[in-house]
Amino acid sequence: MGDQVLHAKAGIESIEYIDDLVREYLLFRGCDDTLKAFEGDLARDRDWGFDAGRIVGELLGMATGLRTGELLEYWQYLTGRFFGHLSPKYHRTVRMFEKRLVRLLLVSAVRQEQRAVVREYMAAHGRALAQQGGDWIPWLALEYIDRPQDRPEFEAYFAAEWLASLQAALTDFVQTVFPAMAVPRIMLFDRDRQEKDALRRKVAVYEEHLRGETRITAMPAATPPALVEDHIGGVPAATGPRTPAAVDAAPAAGAASGDGPGAASGGDDVCADAAEPDVIQTDEPPGLLKISQEDIFLEHNAGVSLARFSATGSVIASYDEESVLKVWSPDAGTTSPKLKNELDYTVSAMAWDRRHTHLLYLYDEDGCIRTLNTNTNLMSRQTPPPPGSRRHPWIQCMLASPASSTLVTVCSAKPESTADAMVRVWDAGAGKEVAARRLASGVESQGVSAAINHNSNLVALAHSTGAVSLIDARSLETVGSVKTRRRDLCAIEFSLDEDSLMVVSETGGLTQWSLRRNNQMLAESTLAIGAADGPSSSGGGGGGGVAADSRLDVDRVVFTPDRESIIVAPRSQCLVFNIDSATQTDCTRRHRGLIYAVDYAADKSLSACEDGTIHVAHYRKV
Repeated sequence: MGDQVLHAKAGIESIEYIDDLVREYLLFRGCDDTLKAFEGDLARDRDWGFDAGRIVGELLGMATGLRTGELLEYWQYLTGRFFGHLSPKYHRTVRMFEKRLVRLLLVSAVRQEQRAVVREYMAAHGRALAQQGGDWIPWLALEYIDRPQDRPEFEAYFAAEWLASLQAALTDFVQTVFPAMAVPRIMLFDRDRQEKDALRRKVAVYEEHLRGETRITAMPAATPPALVEDHIGGVPAATGPRTPAAVDAAPAAGAASGDGPGAASGGDDVCADAAEPDVIQTDEPPGLLKISQEDIFLEHNAGVSLARFSATGSVIASYDEESVLKVWSPDAGTTSPKLKNELDYTVSAMAWDRRHTHLLYLYDEDGCIRTLNTNTNLMSRQTPPPPGSRRHPWIQCMLASPASSTLVTVCSAKPESTADAMVRVWDAGAGKEVAARRLASGVESQGVSAAINHNSNLVALAHSTGAVSLIDARSLETVGSVKTRRRDLCAIEFSLDEDSLMVVSETGGLTQWSLRRNNQMLAESTLAIGAADGPSSSGGGGGGGVAADSRLDVDRVVFTPDRESIIVAPRSQCLVFNIDSATQTDCTRRHRGLIYAVDYAADKSLSACEDGTIHVAHYRKV
């Protein structure tokens, strides 16, 4: 299917050349009357040679030229000829663009002081708009409002940026529609020639490679050294440096490495590790994370409630309190797309696909998961809420699998209580729910956080009461539990070797718990968040003296991928801590308000603030 779309796109791009081929053929066959009719049809071509830019230019020209009848009729023609044949998942996008074109018409009429155009349109369509309700209600009074561009309901539509965004988004949409059509075979005529040319180039490359290849005489293979047993087997030598077992094993490892009296004997008893010249000592401290550069971005005019890096860290998706979603890159000179969408629904959670880095998942207020293709700015998929989802309308967290297009969501029956929660597993690629389980603990809990392991088989759920559950992501059966006896847990993460869990409390407590030995704590430390972030924080050491607005939550805690550092935002500033020593290694510049969200990817962190700013910090290890 992908090749068919590519060939169709190539055929559409060469439509003028194909028209010339048809002309030559009709002349060769002596079909003069047919040629005249063909030329006449081309002169009246409403598809503009499938040129998306010309089609969009025609639509915008009709809207700004106040040609109401022509605009509606031409959009109806495009819908019947092209848009109506798309999958139903695109119908909402088609209606959205129709609404924006109508609003451009109304705004243009006000700009040109042609209020009669607004009156005529409302007389014909006002009743239907009133029945739709929502954000159309203020537009019914547009004719009678002096200087609507100064009112918050209309201000954005009078900005030049809005028209530019509409033009870019509509052009991308039309360009995406044409290759998805079933095109005639003549438009695929170039396919075989292109495939033959590609094969011919490959053969030439291979022949050149063979002519210049150096023949190397095979040497006898050396006997491979003995392999160290996998850490899952519980060998002490493979235990992580943060566990007490690593400290106990250090002297034994030193004796086995050849430091003893028999090390120089050269006999069969010499350990294979002695021949390794570049063994990394486990007692060396990990690198400390330091900020090398920090940038401030003013992408939003309202508080940013959600912000996430893509899997590569090259793109940021941010969503503000005015339902504006932006997809943009913090790196100068990048070719990544920059999108701005004014959504007519509220986004409650957001996650990037970890494998397909152009797909962004949005969880809306109705429990629907929408998939935004950031390459085309189209909602490529929409997963409706399952039956009974209204019983648990409050999303607590949404995780994307590192290994597949699987999503895990945790929702609760009440916004401030997770005693009654629902865990769902979604196949985002197929757009459906694959498993669901209700967790009714009966114990009052004010929050729940989650983590997913590297192969998406295990999900760890941490309730604020201190109870941690391990759930099989396929069956949603509980396969283990940890009773941390800690209160106010707000974040959880698997260790790098996935033998343990690291949990963070609202007051900065950081503990590590073994998954092999039930309820055994491996390490405990305290992040000094109480005294590090402004005068409103009283007390030290992140204990009970931490002020209410400095307490952590799941959206303001992020672990680095190597699990050596943790970044937290207790108030208006991100603090960087080394996990082994619990010492603060650096901090970002302060925002002017409270931080709502933090994230980390590709040696960069972001912090999104209630004042609409986003800070991006770049890190290095020292």
